[in-house]
Amino acid sequence: MNKWEKIHKERDWGRYPSEELVRFIGKNFFKYDKETRKNIKILELGTGQGANVWFLLREGFNVYGIDISQSAIRKMQDRLIKDGFKLDDFNNRFKVGDIRNIPFKDSYFDIVIDVATTWYVSYSDHKKVYNEVWRVLKKNGYFFTLHILKDSWGYCKNNLIDKDTVADVEEGPLANQGIQYFAEYDDLIELLQNSRFEICSKEILIRSYENMEKYLKFAIIVCKKS
Repeated sequence: MNKWEKIHKERDWGRYPSEELVRFIGKNFFKYDKETRKNIKILELGTGQGANVWFLLREGFNVYGIDISQSAIRKMQDRLIKDGFKLDDFNNRFKVGDIRNIPFKDSYFDIVIDVATTWYVSYSDHKKVYNEVWRVLKKNGYFFTLHILKDSWGYCKNNLIDKDTVADVEEGPLANQGIQYFAEYDDLIELLQNSRFEICSKEILIRSYENMEKYLKFAIIVCKKS
């Protein structure tokens, strides 16, 4: 059993959508009416138990997803059914799989979103993930990513298995969740550009913990397949 299957099988995880994702979607896509939104295909990498999917469906978008955990996908389906979403083709839209080998065809999506998912693969494997994202995006499609940054709480240079990739975080909010790549911002930009993405915007989000003694730092990057 992989670590994320164990996590999702044993507990509930994530009820509400990412504020940063809501802001991105609102800024760029709320201008479209509901009829237009039905034709905007969005893929989420790492759906978890469906908080972001629930939000995107509620707003009328054509949503797909992938997660490594069967339990996460099942709990998401249960939630969507409970909340009145009828998806007869659920199994074709939401798949158990690995983001290094995305099980959807080329040039299929208008948007791919990554909210705290890709950082759970190594630095070296980011190249595979970003190439896969580029493959499944349509020309001029957008990739939104929220990614942990180096020097965040939990980073430990004595426990690395790849460049800035911690084997298992031992303390803080990210503890006991498997390998995690704490990126340098410039390295993320370079990885994305090497995968042929055009950078549209880049921001930093900082969250404090323990009375401002500990911090998590995140890159928020929007890029485009041009």
